[in-house]
Amino acid sequence: MLSTFIQTKMLMADKKQNIQMRLDSVSEMGFSLNPGLLDDNAKEQEIQLGFSSSIEPDVKNDKMALIFGVKYASKENTLLESIYKFVFSVVNLEQFIKYNGDKSITINQIMPHLLSVAVGTTRGILVVKTAGTKLSQFPLPMIDVNQLNEMLSTRR
Repeated sequence: MLSTFIQTKMLMADKKQNIQMRLDSVSEMGFSLNPGLLDDNAKEQEIQLGFSSSIEPDVKNDKMALIFGVKYASKENTLLESIYKFVFSVVNLEQFIKYNGDKSITINQIMPHLLSVAVGTTRGILVVKTAGTKLSQFPLPMIDVNQLNEMLSTRR
């Protein structure tokens, strides 16, 4: 198994800190594709795009699972739904996790990196899975992972 950690220097409380992490695995949790429900003359603005995510930290083993989902819809029809589980190793994961009084979890510093990998990987998967269908004309767009992180965090 390839055991390479990506090292990122980040500004954290006025000091630079190395963050070591790697993607360990990607597994499909669910996938449905209904391109026949898409109008032949559909325009990009007619397709609604939605995202979902949840996190499962395993501090004891320095593992973070990110469940990431994408949904394409048109009118009342779900055209595509794709959910994948991304498991990351993060050296000293505990330093990035804050347990809140309301039993929620706040992940500091690393969520944009994890989401960036999830979005990019999902984009590639969707290119392959939609090849030859009408949905291949609507690849997952470029996404600001910081805004996505804020949006998903607000929903939790």
